[in-house]
Amino acid sequence: MTFEKQYKKIKELVSDELYKIENNLTDFYCGEDELQTNLLKIIKAPSKRIRPLLAILYLKMYNADINFEQIELQSAVELIHNATLIHDDVIDKSSKRRNQETLNEKFDNSIAVVTGDFLLSIAIQKLLNIKDCNILSNFSIAIKRMCLGEINQYFNRFKIINFDEYLDKCRYKTAELFIASLTASAELAGLDINSAKDFAKRFGITFQIRDDLLNIIDTNSDKPSKNDIEDGIYTAPMIFAKDIKNIDYGIEKTKELLDNYFNRVKKCLDKAPENEYKQAIINLIEILKNVG
Repeated sequence: MTFEKQYKKIKELVSDELYKIENNLTDFYCGEDELQTNLLKIIKAPSKRIRPLLAILYLKMYNADINFEQIELQSAVELIHNATLIHDDVIDKSSKRRNQETLNEKFDNSIAVVTGDFLLSIAIQKLLNIKDCNILSNFSIAIKRMCLGEINQYFNRFKIINFDEYLDKCRYKTAELFIASLTASAELAGLDINSAKDFAKRFGITFQIRDDLLNIIDTNSDKPSKNDIEDGIYTAPMIFAKDIKNIDYGIEKTKELLDNYFNRVKKCLDKAPENEYKQAIINLIEILKNVG
């Protein structure tokens, strides 16, 4: 079974909740019809929705209620994620995203940046609707750290950083939004926040390592192979390789690292209830581990 079919099967387990989130993502108007149409195309384009998927599976694993606040929360998470992608497309000068023309390609960089900021404002309003200052504060910290991750990456271009610095970057760039998502969901549901945070941190760092590996070994329309290396962004494969001539060695070492880190993620679930939602998370981890 292909990755897409396996992933679809996992999503079907929480399809009702994901459907509500999908509908809740687009209850806004950006002020201009042509921009609105193109923005909705990008948001509605097929995507993994891995952050809300993981959060909903985690909540249902503990038999938590998926109420309006949880839907608002995960909608906010997806809007924040999409805002960062729009900004990334400007930085990377990308012309395609999810087989859709990017806003910077369709219009220009200026309107793309402002539109990304607009989505952030919608996300903040959804977080305000939850009426929990602690959750809002945690998301503020997460967004700040995501920005710091990008800033540090820029100033470390063409440098082979040490592994601790690399893991910090993975946490800031990717894991922080997973952490904000899952800890907020756990808080609203009355679940153990520390357990949710530990799981989200490990999953987010591992997910970024996987993305960095795929950037080197995959070729697709959005991210050409070795795109990061050409841009001077040296991730795990280059840190292991130390030189582009040894990149195959770096790739193999990163695959070993990824397998080890995904096993650590699974370890976080040892004490979780045994049910179909826990099994779905384990299945998700297993299909993500398989990078070829």
